[in-house]
Amino acid sequence: MSHQIFDIITLLEKRNVHFFTSWDGGSKSVTLFATLVGKRIEIYLDANGSVDFSVFRGNEDVIVGKAALIAELDSD
Repeated sequence: MSHQIFDIITLLEKRNVHFFTSWDGGSKSVTLFATLVGKRIEIYLDANGSVDFSVFRGNEDVIVGKAALIAELDSD
């Protein structure tokens, strides 16, 4: 039996979606960070096979300068 993580990775690869993974050993979960034009999808998979996700949408503006980066980080 295949775990959901392999099904989701195969789905992303077939669609040519760039992604990377993060393992949280404490909670026994894997997060896939999928990057598409104009959005990022965080896909959460845990040991029992559940799949949850969050979608972050935005523009593709490039902002220049360290001061602008600091202002963005301090904006929340």
